[in-house]
Amino acid sequence: MDERIAAWFAQRGWEPFGFQRQVWQAIAERRSGLLHASTGSGKTLAVWFGALARHPAAEEVPARLSVLWITPMRALAQDTARALVASAASARR
Repeated sequence: MDERIAAWFAQRGWEPFGFQRQVWQAIAERRSGLLHASTGSGKTLAVWFGALARHPAAEEVPARLSVLWITPMRALAQDTARALVASAASARR
């Protein structure tokens, strides 16, 4: 697991779920797939941290689109955006 992600979870006293680790591994191996899990189970962190782990530290991030996140509902989009921005900021430190 990427040390930035491990630190993010540790700061919260959390442990990643097995399926999250599997998703991170699949993304690292550039495999494609579909993640299906119930609401609140950690899907967003599974996919988002997998994408973040493929990027260098914040000061080295290229100025190009690397991740495109599409969500079907406006309320969910706002909620997701807050979670992604907050986790990206602390995971990149």
